[in-house]
Amino acid sequence: MINIIKKHFSEIKKILQNSDDLIAKTNKISLFLSKKIKSKKKIYVYGNGGSFADASHFVGELTASYSSKKRNPLPFILLGSNLAAVTGWSNDYNFEDYVSREFSALSLKGDVLFLFSTSGGNLKKKQSVNLIKLANLAKSKNIHTIALLGKGGGRLRKIVNQSIIINSNKTGSIQEAHKIIFHSICETFENF
Repeated sequence: MINIIKKHFSEIKKILQNSDDLIAKTNKISLFLSKKIKSKKKIYVYGNGGSFADASHFVGELTASYSSKKRNPLPFILLGSNLAAVTGWSNDYNFEDYVSREFSALSLKGDVLFLFSTSGGNLKKKQSVNLIKLANLAKSKNIHTIALLGKGGGRLRKIVNQSIIINSNKTGSIQEAHKIIFHSICETFENF
């Protein structure tokens, strides 16, 4: 077991070893989001599975508190959290389309879509089809998109406006790197 654990830690060290690019891109995203918040825009956040949990965690940190109880709540909205609507639409129609439907109803010009995906989407494997549809919808509405990705970025890297792609094929390691990035973004907003 110790060798398995060492291998996992080594993967994280490898991802973070040359972190200057990750830091620069995280800073650029933080500055962009800060401008959007100051101009009263909303940031919609979404992912599937473990990435949904990360999206929820990220939104929770920013609407509740990260470390400062004095900071005002920030306008981050988790898509797909209305389970009655998600399951109802998925049962009666199609899971792949629900989140786009919700985003279409809520988003306005100037808002932001922030996506989490370890694969970045692969249509041949039917991976993250709902995310690809969602990103394309945002693009058609001229809504800026940001994505935290892995495994080369998949289809999403070609659709979104800004992305950070974690150089790994291991889902758990990608998610751990995504957490470091979104916690860093949270840190930048603590005195907001």
